[in-house]
Formats: sequence, C-alpha cells, structure tokens
Amino acid sequence: MLNHAKHRRPSTRPHRVKLAVLGVAVAASAVGTTAWAAQAATPAAPAVVVDSLTLSAPSPAAGSQVTATAKVHASRSIALQRLTVAVRDAKGGNYDFPGAIATTLGPAQSTFTPAARTFPAGTYQYFVAYEVGGVWHNLTPATTFTSGAALPTPSPTPTAGPTATASAKPTATASPTAAPKPTATPTPTATASPTAPATPTPTASASATATPTPTPTFTTSPTPTTPATGGPLGMTGSWRPVFADEFNGSSLDTSKWTPNWLGCATCTTQPVSSAESQAYAPSQATVSGGSLHLTAVQKPTTVNGKTYPYTSGMVQSNGKAQFTYGAFESRIYLPASGGKVANWPAFWTDGQSWPNDGEMDVMEGLSGNACYHFHSPSGGPGGCAPGDFTGWHTYGAQWQPGSVTYYYDGKAVGTISTGITSAPQYLILNNAVGGSGGASVAPADMQVDYVRVWQH
Repeated sequence: MLNHAKHRRPSTRPHRVKLAVLGVAVAASAVGTTAWAAQAATPAAPAVVVDSLTLSAPSPAAGSQVTATAKVHASRSIALQRLTVAVRDAKGGNYDFPGAIATTLGPAQSTFTPAARTFPAGTYQYFVAYEVGGVWHNLTPATTFTSGAALPTPSPTPTAGPTATASAKPTATASPTAAPKPTATPTPTATASPTAPATPTPTASASATATPTPTPTFTTSPTPTTPATGGPLGMTGSWRPVFADEFNGSSLDTSKWTPNWLGCATCTTQPVSSAESQAYAPSQATVSGGSLHLTAVQKPTTVNGKTYPYTSGMVQSNGKAQFTYGAFESRIYLPASGGKVANWPAFWTDGQSWPNDGEMDVMEGLSGNACYHFHSPSGGPGGCAPGDFTGWHTYGAQWQPGSVTYYYDGKAVGTISTGITSAPQYLILNNAVGGSGGASVAPADMQVDYVRVWQH
C-alpha cells in the first residue's frame, strides 16, 4: 500500500495541493512540444520527405473503414520514436490513424500503412508526422478530405406498404443511454458549492488553436462491454443506474459537467494543485467521435497573475451530481510516453470539505503507472496496478460503508478499508501535466468513452 498524500487543501482555498508520491519514484519529465510548431523552430535533423500519401477512399462515407498509405524516405539514416498519419477535423480534433511505429528511415523509400479507422461526417486534414527526441514534426503535404453522410441502407421498393416505414431513423440504437440522468441524485446543499478561485480570467477559454497530439487514438470507440442498463464490470450484485454520460453528442452536456476547476462556465481556471503545470480551459474539454476529449497543449496561459506553460482540459460535476456510495466506472484512453502513462491524468471523486469528506482516486497516472487511493483525515492509502494501462482501459470503484474496492478492466486490483468516509462526492476527470505524473507530453488527448454510476 502507498500512503500517497496526493492532495491537501488549505482552509482558505477550495483546491487541493498534491504532494510527491511516497514509495513510487517520480519519472523525470521529458517536456514535449506542440506538433504544430513552426518548422523553422525545430532542431536540425535529416530531411524526411513524403513521396506520396493516399487514402483508400478519397471521399469516404461516414462510418466506413478508411486506410492510409504513406511512402517516405530520409536524406540520411534517422531513427524515429514514432511515425504516424495524423488527422485533424475542422476544429482541430484528433482523428489519427492507429498504429504509430518506431522505425528507422534512410534514402531508400519506405511504405507505412497504419491500421484502418472510421470518420464521422465532416472535413479533415491529414499529413505524415514523426517524433524525434520528444519533438513532433509535421510534414507536407497536408491534404484535405471530406467524409460524407452515412450511406442509407437500400430498402425494397414498397408495393403496397406505407412509404415512410423504411426511413425512420434509429434515434438511440447506437448508444447505451438507458442509464438515466441523475434526476434522483440529491441536490447539493448550500455548503456544497465551493468558492471558485478569485475571479479567474478567461484568458484561453475560447482558444483551441493548438491541436491534440498526433499519437494514434481510437476516438470511435468499440461498443462497451457493459451496457448502461447492466452493472459495472466485475462488480456482482443488483445495481440500478443513477448517472451516465456516453459522450455521443457534439458538445459537452453542461447540465452534468463544468469544464474547469470550480470556476464559471466559461472561465479558464488555475490548476487543482500548485504542482501542476497547466491551467484548465473550457476550450480543451470537447466532445466528438463518441468521446470526451481532455486535451493538453503547450500553450502558456495566465490566470490570476500566474503563467502556466500548458493549457489542458477538465470536467467536474460539483453542484450538478454527487453521490454517497455506489459503483463508479469510466472507460478512458490514456496517452503514452515510452510505454508508460504520460502526464498526470485522473478519474476521481471529491467531497466539499477536504479531507474530512474524503477523496476517492479511481485512477491516477503517477510516474507512468495507473494508481488508486482514498484520502481522508486518516491518510491516503492506495496502490498501483501492474501492467501497461496506456490506451483504452476501464476503471471502476465500488464504494460501500467501510471499504472501497478498485477494478481495472473488471478485475479487482485492491481494497482500502481504513478512513472510508460517508459524505457525498462529485465526479472529476482531468488531464494534468507535470507534478507527480509521468513524462510531460503535449499535445496529448485523454479520451473518455463514458462515465457511469450505479447504486444498490
């Protein structure tokens, strides 16, 4: 068990201060730079040339499988940390082809074909990008394609039936939305609304010019193993859904979430902890492709007179949804650095008076590992699960009187039975940079397929 004093909240402020991990070595931060940096600013390196870049379908139907083929060479031998075909939508959203590789290029032409993927209807730009020394380089040409509306399924010519029967749209068949909105969730009392940091200036709340990392992502998520009407992965018993967000729309549901740290709906706020290196801006919490995107970019942002080198995304449900006991689960894509979890991403819950009301860390990326804790006046015991938790995984916790058991991909990884509190806690997901996290990588897109809560 780790006694990781992750957060400590001064009595005069509604935010916590994360401290160093005890028993887990903090990885040295390898600070990445934005993939959209000007080419003139990148270090001298052998020239990498794109000989050709093509798609299997120049104008694919929305939802159809598309592959990309790139033929490249270098003026002399160069070892690449990652080579990918990057894709951005009109708003800068990340739709990269999965399957980035480490490879060595030379004067002889090499052919790179990543795995296929699908695209929602829209216009996209695609290009070859590679990483060397922690720096991303974008190559020309950058070509545009349009994914059109999904092709309708042909239907037999009606001979006598009504003409409209074949055109009805399946309005909800693609999303497990049976979990109702938390209409029965107790409304937080007047003491349940922490005071926001002193008038945070919305310096970057409308800015989304920096683009997510050209690291392969899976924004169109496979159908989750557990539907919202079922129970949480690995947790037996009878459950009733009390909250769910499947992120199947085109914008954040602000009836459930606020996209910053306890600030106004459009404010850019200071971080949760003084150890973090980013501010939280609503522009960095977006919904597209069936996922919530919490995107960290290397963009200096000033809040309350302090400048942070990064800007990133967060959502939290304070004042909108909070729970005492139950099963909490989220399916999350964590960006990687060298096979370890990059940055300081987290899925956690928090009470109104820290640490008296408790804090439950379902998943926290610490020094490249996926870890769990429960903080209270008794301390912050927890641990880290073995294995590689980069990419898509499911993280859950069963909180009941006297204990919390944590489940990763449906398997119990640890139980905490000391200091378990009973006050309501709200939901939080954030993609922090620096501090006790892994190597700092930006742009980096933490994605969330769904968040669900059940109770008995």
